[in-house]
Order: sequence, then structure tokens, then C-alpha cells
Amino acid sequence: MQAYNPHHHTLILLKDFLKSMQQGFPFNQETLDEDETSFVEQLETLINALEGHDSNAVFDGQHWLARLFRNYPTLAPHLGREVLWYFGGEALHFMPDEEIAKFQQLEDLMIEADENFDYLAAKQRIFSAN
Repeated sequence: MQAYNPHHHTLILLKDFLKSMQQGFPFNQETLDEDETSFVEQLETLINALEGHDSNAVFDGQHWLARLFRNYPTLAPHLGREVLWYFGGEALHFMPDEEIAKFQQLEDLMIEADENFDYLAAKQRIFSAN
């Protein structure tokens, strides 16, 4: 079993979100308006910054997430919630307190665990509990 890597997982989620987003309106149009073009470019820049381990990527991610929730709230549910947890800071304003508590519990378990920690099983157990 491969150890869970939040950085790598966030990259996968963002790349998948970009592909999915570009298949739907208005991002699937031949010509995008300035706002959509800028939004896509901002996400692509964020992905590149994460791939390059740029120290500003966390702040760039928070800024992009704020723009997502402000300008494209109907797209936000299609992005994995781990992305908000990964970027933290301002991004946590888009998560309810109960969800933050569950992610904190999951992170605490991950920190305490050995290399055989099953992230997906632990996440399912925590998030399905009442």
C-alpha cells in the first residue's frame, strides 16, 4: 500500500477538476470570455506551482478557491473537499465546522499512524460516522 500524500492527491484532484470543468459550459466553448480565460489560466498556473513546489502555491490556491466559490459556485461541489483542507487558511471559510473537525481528526490519525495507514478507509469511517 502506498502512503497517502496530500500534495500529490491535491494535484490529482485539481487536474481532474480542470479536465471536467473544460467539458462543461461555459468552459467548453471555442472562445472564452476574459473572466473564464483568466480563471482557467489561474488554475493552470496553480497546478504548475504545485508541481514545482512553489512556496506561494498555498496562497495562490486560497485565492483561486475564493474565486471559484464567488464566481462559479455551481462548480464548487465538483471539487474534492480535500483541496480546501490542503490549502487551509481562507479556504476553510467554505467548509462547515463539522467538516473541519472531521478533516482534523483524519489528519491527527494520519500523523499518529505508521506507514500502513489506510487513508481512504479512515476517511470513510470518520465521514460516515454520525
